[in-house]
Amino acid sequence: MASRSWSAALLLMAAGCSASVGSIGAVLGRDNESETLYVRDVPKGLAAERAGLIPGDEIVMIDGVYVRDLTSTQVRERLRGAPGSAVELTVVRGRDVRRVRVVRGALKPHEGIKPREEQIVP
Repeated sequence: MASRSWSAALLLMAAGCSASVGSIGAVLGRDNESETLYVRDVPKGLAAERAGLIPGDEIVMIDGVYVRDLTSTQVRERLRGAPGSAVELTVVRGRDVRRVRVVRGALKPHEGIKPREEQIVP
């Protein structure tokens, strides 16, 4: 199996965000070769958990737009929005394709956690 480089973005919380910014509340990872976007973690109590997302889910569309056609910045912009607003994700879980409506929760400042990208080489 060929080695892959992964780029993971923490899309959970950001220091200094205003209360008017909402997020789906999940940690996502993206394969740099295939542009596939995966749910890496679903912290308890956040919007992604309430919507039923689980680690390993592949997000293929955000509001009807293919993720592979979006840059990481565009993905982040589409996943964020006003708290209480909804985003529709098309998710592949195993052999099932499902649409998941996620109601965004407020991003909260959190000491020591900042948005970041990291290279992970298996």
